[in-house]
Order: sequence, then C-alpha cells, then structure tokens
Amino acid sequence: MRSDLHKDLLLRLKADFGLQVKGTYLRGGRCPSEHGGCGKKDVLWSNAEKPWILRCGRADKCGETFAVKSLYPEIFDDWSKRHVKTPEAPNAAADAYLSHARGFDLLGLRGLYTQDAYHDRKLGIGSATVRFPLPGGTYWERLIDQPGRFGDKKANFAFGGSYKGEWWSMLPIEQLAAADTIWCVEGIFDSIAMIQTGGQPAVSLMSCNNYPENALDALRRAAADLGKAPPKIIFAFDVGKAGVGFTRKFVKRAREDGWEAGAAQVRPDGEGEKRDWNDLALADELTEEHLAEYLYNGAVTIATDASEKALLIYKRNRYASFPLVFGGRQLWAVFSVERINQVQQQWMESDDPEFAAFKDMPPQDRWDQAAAEAIDITELANCVFRTLYFQKDPALEEGAYFLRVDFPSDRATVKATFSGSAVTTSGEFTKRLASVAPGALWTGTQPQIARLMQMQWGNIRTVEAIQHTGYSVDHSAWIFGDIAVHNGRVFNPNEDDYFVLGKRSVKLRTTDRLLRISYDADKLDLAWVRDLVMAYRGKGIVVLAFWVLSLFAEQIRNMQDSLAFLEATGLPGTGKSTLLEFLWKLYGRANYEGFDPTKATGAGIARSMGQVGNLPVVLIEADRGKDNPHAKRFEWDELKTAYNGRAVRTRAIANAGMETFEPPFRGAIVIAQNDVVEGSPAITERILGIHFDKSHFSAAGKVAAERLSAMPMDDISGFPVHIARREKDILERYRAAFAHHEAAMLAHPGIRNGRLAKNHAQLAAMLDAMLLVVNIEPADVGEAHRMIVNMLEQRQKAVETDHPHVEWFWERFDHFRSLEGPSPDKPINHSRTPDKIAVSLVHFEQRCGELNQRMPCDANELKRLLKSSKARKFEAVKTVNSVADKSVNCWVFRNPDHAQSPAN
Repeated sequence: MRSDLHKDLLLRLKADFGLQVKGTYLRGGRCPSEHGGCGKKDVLWSNAEKPWILRCGRADKCGETFAVKSLYPEIFDDWSKRHVKTPEAPNAAADAYLSHARGFDLLGLRGLYTQDAYHDRKLGIGSATVRFPLPGGTYWERLIDQPGRFGDKKANFAFGGSYKGEWWSMLPIEQLAAADTIWCVEGIFDSIAMIQTGGQPAVSLMSCNNYPENALDALRRAAADLGKAPPKIIFAFDVGKAGVGFTRKFVKRAREDGWEAGAAQVRPDGEGEKRDWNDLALADELTEEHLAEYLYNGAVTIATDASEKALLIYKRNRYASFPLVFGGRQLWAVFSVERINQVQQQWMESDDPEFAAFKDMPPQDRWDQAAAEAIDITELANCVFRTLYFQKDPALEEGAYFLRVDFPSDRATVKATFSGSAVTTSGEFTKRLASVAPGALWTGTQPQIARLMQMQWGNIRTVEAIQHTGYSVDHSAWIFGDIAVHNGRVFNPNEDDYFVLGKRSVKLRTTDRLLRISYDADKLDLAWVRDLVMAYRGKGIVVLAFWVLSLFAEQIRNMQDSLAFLEATGLPGTGKSTLLEFLWKLYGRANYEGFDPTKATGAGIARSMGQVGNLPVVLIEADRGKDNPHAKRFEWDELKTAYNGRAVRTRAIANAGMETFEPPFRGAIVIAQNDVVEGSPAITERILGIHFDKSHFSAAGKVAAERLSAMPMDDISGFPVHIARREKDILERYRAAFAHHEAAMLAHPGIRNGRLAKNHAQLAAMLDAMLLVVNIEPADVGEAHRMIVNMLEQRQKAVETDHPHVEWFWERFDHFRSLEGPSPDKPINHSRTPDKIAVSLVHFEQRCGELNQRMPCDANELKRLLKSSKARKFEAVKTVNSVADKSVNCWVFRNPDHAQSPAN
C-alpha cells in the first residue's frame, strides 16, 4: 500500500474508532454496530497492512464486519490524482486501484489491463479507467476517479462492441480445461478474486444475461484434446432477482447441452445484502468452508420443485418442520419422524424388487430417501415476504420492520413497514399484509409466523429512521428524501430505500416527500438569478440569502447559539407570494408558500415546525383578523425558543411512563404577512424585518417575475444540493464574513443592541458566503448589503419605540389628564407619588366612552401590550391608595418625567 494512502487511512481509523497499531494488527477500537447490543470499546480490529475490513471481536454477540471502502469512499475515489501517470509508470493509477481498492496481487495480472481514460460527452467530464480487452475486439473499463459523478454508470463497454457468447479469463483455455470445476461469475474483478483468494478457476461472463455458448464450445474441445471430461460449470451470479433468474435459466440450458452444471449463491435464492465475490474476498470469506456454503445455497436456489428444495434443507439442518420459498409462495415443510419410520418399514418389508437397493443402503441414506417420500408441504401465503431491516426512530425509541412482499406473477413488489405486533401476531400480520399488498393472503398459524420471523431476524440490520426532511445533526447529512448529501458527497438510496453514509444507515421515516429534487452533478442552472434581481432588486437577494442561511441553520446555531427570523411584510400585490413560491420551487417544493398558524391546531403547528431541518418554515398571514376580538390569534411568544433551536412544543409519549417528546427546532423561521409582527420585545429583537412595496415595480421586472413563476422546477431544484456540497467552503467563508460584519454593525451609528447586530451580521455573512455558488453582480451585492444595514437601523428604532397601541394609550392618558382640574374626583392617575403613574384600566375605558374615544384593541390585547411599554416602564398590577382617598386596582408605571427632573 502506498504510504500516503496508508497514512490517511490509519489517521481516520484512529480518530473515528480508536484503533491503534499493535504489531501486524490494528486493535482496541469501538465497534460501530448496534447488533447484539454492541458498540463496545476495545473489540474492533483489522490487519494493519491491509485494513480492508474492520471486524468486531465479539463473535458470539456481534461479529459484524465493515468494509473500509464503504466507510471512507472519498479515500478510495480519486486514484489518478493520488497516483500520477508517468512514462515510467503508465498504469500507476490502475495498479494502485487494483491493489489497494480491490486487494489483488498484480503478479499474473500485469499485461491483462491498461490504464486508459473515459470522457462523457453529455456531462462533459472524464475519469481514468482500468481497461480490460475482451474477446471479439471489444473492451470493458472501470471508472476510478469519483465515479459517483456519472450517476449509476461506474463501468463502460466499448461502443458497438459485442462479447455475446464469450467470457473473459485470466487463465489460458488449457488450464481451464484441465480443471474439475469452473465458476462462471459476472464481473472481471469477481473472477480474479475467485482465482486469487478462493483458489477456484473462474471466468467472467461480463453480465448475468450472457450465456457463454462459444466459450463453452471451445472449452469442450480443449478438454477433448486433453483426453478428459469437460469441467463442471458453476454459475455464480450476484445477489438479486436478475442473478437468480439467469442462474436457474443457464443451469437448465447447460444441462440440456450435456454439461454437468450447478450454481453458487451467497445466500439461498439470492437474498440478503449485495456483496459480490470481490467483496467476500476482501472480507476473507472465500475459504473452503465458505465455498461449500455457497454451493449449498446455489443447490437450494436451483431446486426444480418444492420437495427437492425442502429435502436439501432438511438433510443439512435436520429440522422437523421449517418454512421455505418456492415458486413465489411461502410454504411450510414437515418431516414427521413417525411417517418416515412408517415408510422405511413398508419398504424394508416389501418383496418388490424396486426396494432391493434400498435395503442395502446405509441407515442414514435409507432415512433420507424415506424422508423424501414422507415430506408434507403446505402453503402459508400466496406471496413471499422478507424482512429487509428494522427501522428505528432514535428520537422516540420506536421502531418497525420493513418488509418486501413479492408475488409469483409479474405484479409489482410491495415494500411497507410492519409494527412489532403486526409481525409477531398471526391475526395482525394477516390484516397488515392484506392492507399493503393487494391480493396477498396469509393462512399460517401463530407458531409458524414466529418461526419465520425468527429465521429472518438472525442478523437483521438496523436503519435509523428520522422524522424530518433536511439536515440530520446525528448523521451530518442532508436527507432531502430521494437524495442525500454527506461530507460533500451525494448519495442515492439503495434498492431497500435507505442511505448508507459511512458506518450509518438512515432513511426518512415517512414515505411522503416534501421535496422533489432533480439534481445533476455537473449542471447548475443560475439563469434565474438575473430575473430575481430584475424583479426584486436587493430585496430578492436578501431573501435568497436567508433561504441559503436556512440550509445551515443547525451548524450556525451550533457555532453562535441562535438564528434570527425573517419577516417579509407588505401590502397584497407587492410580490411576496411569488417570491416565496419561487424560492420553494428552487428547493424542490412546488405550489407552496407556507402555512397559516391561525388555521392550524396546536398539534398541526408543532408538526409543521418539526418536519424539516435546515429548511425554512414559513408562517403566512398569522395576524389575519387581528382587529376582530373573536378572531383566533397566534401568540408569537411561542416562537422564542425556536430562536435558539429549542423545542417549540412538548407532547406526551403514548406509554405508561412519564416521558415527553420535545423535538428541537431544526429549521429557520420566515414570517410573511401584510403587517409587522405585534409581539413582545423579546420577539421583536429576534426578527429581521424586510418590507415590500411597489417602488421597485417596472415593466421589465414584471416580465422577469413571470419568468420566475414559469420556470420548470426540474431545471432549478438541484440548487440546495449544490449548496450543501460546498458546506465546508461556505461555512469557512461565513465565519470570516460574520466577524467582519458584526464588528461593523456594532460600530454603526445609533446601533446599541448587540442581539440585533448579531442577527443582521448572520444574514450579511451568508450573503457573502453564498457567492461561492451564486453569481451576482457586485453592484447588486452592494445594494443588498446596504439594505441589510437599513433593516438593522429600522429594527433598532422598532425595539426602542412603543407599539402603536401603547402610544395611543399614552396619548389618550395625557389628553385625559390635561382635561382634569386641580383636584379631580375621578383622576386618571391615582398615584400619590410623582415618580409613579397608576392607571385603572376600568376607569380609562370609561373615560374613553365618555369622550367617544374608541379603544384600539380589546382589553386583553391592550394589557398584553402595556407590559412592553418603553416610554413609561411597567412595574406591576396592584391595589394602590388613590389620591381620591380610596383603594383602586391599578396598573403601575414609572414616571420618566419625574425621574429625569433635576430635583430627583
């Protein structure tokens, strides 16, 4: 192994697992598995020189293995940069890839491959390749430089070439003909692994659907030249439906052509995790014992009828009864000892010559032959179901089993979750199966379903199922639904609908998709930026900056403890809705603006707030009907904890205990309504306010806004993925820009509130950071920054002035006081001391009625607002000794005029 690669890998293994080099081994690491209650320290180990596989030493309770190539794909992902091609080493990257990533001994391989290059004309990108010439003048090549950029395409055949009927072999035909058995595998790397590690002559068919008719004819002739029978052909294709289907087809065809043929599979019927022969070679699982297991699995897979299959299983395990699958149906086999003994006795006592040979058999053979006659097979279900994994919600400690249901016909496969009770109770299982898989019927018993599940759960995988779309702190990844971003890499879900991110497996718990993102790694359409600026000028840029800021809400709160709310206000028709709907479309959510909390229940608000992470939560028109005393109001103070990422609401967990569920707020809040938020000072200080009007309207802007609305979501929705992939660079620039902007804002004339400076500096810093991805003209950037400073100035004034209703109250108070004589009978101020003001709200409301003065709002709302009075600070509600010589319940405030007089 090259020293630089080895050094990088050891550093990661030491940091992530605590592994230490001890002699020729790495030892003392923590197992990352949860299987068998693992996660223990000092049990993980590997080979120090070839650390391809990490192994848990708790063989009885865990024993899991972890492929380092899967844990750290970035280390094994850019070979031509790490191993530069030179005239002296023309195959440098190819050699390193085959040796380090595939674990091959290059002795015997050199000369069979070259290092070449592949260029994708559609994507406009290329990669170094390991190229193998194939029979027929064509070739196959493996892409070795960040193959994930090419989507599902990790290998490439020569255009127009054909390998039909042939195979690739690193062994000459004479050596193949001299062998007793030849394994036919799919991939070239699989055949090399089988030869070098498994010790079996092997060839690659390049595809599971390529029957090697021509190569077999040549093999038959070569065997005849040696004067021996042709070798036995073992078809050993990959796990999965296609591999199993062609295995059965090719074994049948080969036998019809006169070949002795069999099969090998990693698991019976091609079930289980997708691991090819190269993967098993790296895991040291191609030993003689393992190969015998794979041949048995192959025999079970190609059994011609249910009885043959059941007998194979019985002879190996000696179970009296057990489940099996055949013909797309779940069956149950019973081998009755009493019935087998009866058959043996009948045959032993029979005078029929047909049973003469039976009487001379060894006892075990007699037993097995009688068992084949005595077998009893019944149908449990008209379909086949398999447990793929257990999905666990780490937040609630709840879980469910994820099952795949297949049918004997061509009906589509169904995948669904089953609760614990649904997979352990026959009646519940019947109901759940019928409800998720049309036409599926279970007719088995309680003991049979228990036995089935017990067999399927032998080494079940656990997948963490998160409840929210977007960023997951625990996994350091954005889970957008059908695409994920982790450490700058893009991941697609595997065929079982979950993401494998290093040593963690994760999925969205819900099948609903808030976001429908179309992502192309090498295409970022930013044509909309020009229209955004044309339609909204600096305000559009500022709101876009907050939208990008929301993608890093968790990281920013982790760095700075808080993230401000954005408030977009303005009269109807000023373009707020169009802008918000476009920005949502930019993130893959069509025809959506936000939700109205006045129309939602408390539980609905809590779910809307909790269903995203590092994404905006938009509250629209929350103050609708505020002048109507009977209108439902949304209390903005409920959002205070969201500023710091804490829970907005608490709910009970449905169990017998006292546990509660308090999910943290993971997103960023946007408030969009006609009027500004009327809240407490604590809420006011948490808001970035931007006001929309029609001053920016123009004919060109109208056309630009219409283009934004008409823009296809598929063309632009990859934007958040491109942003998330630049996480490291964006946050680095953000940190530097924030320090600059916060200092400048704190030094800005008239700015006295540190929280406001911090909030607006966050927005300004992300505006600078997003320029790493979004191209905006410097003049437009400058206008947006000036707008943020203006927003800061306006917010500073807002937090220092009273609410309009409070100002109205004090204006009327002063007016009423000016109308009083020297010794009024009903004073508006009941305080006996000049430094206090004591007002009876009952008397105040009566005075308003007498003077035909309409109250600005209902009494309860006024009481709430008076507590935030700034001109005259609120102190208490209490009974005071009035200047009118009686006790009166009053609201008491500090008198600023007295406090500022020279006498005081």
